[in-house]
Amino acid sequence: MLNLSRRSIGVFMRLSRAPILMQIENGRTPKAKYLHDLTYHGQELSFNEAKNIIIQYLESSGSVDLEKDVNGIAKIRLNNPRCMNAINAKMMSDLEEITEKLSQWTECKGAIVYGADGNFCAGGDLNFAKKISNPYGGYAMNIYLGHILNKFKKLPIITVAYIEGAGAIGGGAEITTVCDYRLMCNAADSTVIGFAHSKMGIVPAWGSTGRLVSIVGVQKTLDLLLESRMLRAAEAMDSGLVDGTVATMADAEAWLSRKIKGDLNVIRAIKSTVQCYDDFLETTRMMESRIFAPLWGGPVNQAALERHFKPKK
Repeated sequence: MLNLSRRSIGVFMRLSRAPILMQIENGRTPKAKYLHDLTYHGQELSFNEAKNIIIQYLESSGSVDLEKDVNGIAKIRLNNPRCMNAINAKMMSDLEEITEKLSQWTECKGAIVYGADGNFCAGGDLNFAKKISNPYGGYAMNIYLGHILNKFKKLPIITVAYIEGAGAIGGGAEITTVCDYRLMCNAADSTVIGFAHSKMGIVPAWGSTGRLVSIVGVQKTLDLLLESRMLRAAEAMDSGLVDGTVATMADAEAWLSRKIKGDLNVIRAIKSTVQCYDDFLETTRMMESRIFAPLWGGPVNQAALERHFKPKK
């Protein structure tokens, strides 16, 4: 039989109450307190408010271009070749306009997203990043571009990212996750896809974490984000991140054409139906924005920006 002294009983009672006291500290559970301390608590922003902040930094260089094919295929080109098609504010604005145009093009069946000059996208433009390098700017960027990409993903068309050249890195990899399929060019072994965010002292933005989980699962998402490894085509295929390899842009078009050879209305209905099951990702995107913002412009991110930002002499 267990004999407890009055003193030991008191200690036991205090220890047993400790978790309860921790849970109600400041009216929050430990999980809620952790998330509260980790996330953005600055000014809330609507989409239009965030847009007004970001478009102050429009640059003359860079664009996103739309080409409409008579067969109902759109080609969307990320065009900022001086920095391997890295995304800046001007390109975000262009993508917003293109997404709206595609939503009104009722004869569209599919779209291919690709990069100019044989490269897909190297992520975010560092010149632009340094201009908004603070949590408030990061939150505004997240709200603005995250909303645009979410609207693009919901378009009732079949979308493909064609990854070639240096590949899809950081923000470039994020953009591929809004597409229904990802194809990698197998013409060169140097083409990669990878989420390099942790090396920059940040986490993914623009809603890609939730989308990545839906593509490859929780465990592989953790590995991709923690290790920041660049995956070549074979490994990307094995992980489920990439859906196929092709040699040329023409091959990518042919690959997409086989997917969308059916009736226009049936194709759009299938995409819309499948998209219904992804609606929970909107909540994930908003939480991701709040977690991302405090890291953006933080000490680790600032050091990484200085390390990578080397203006041309």
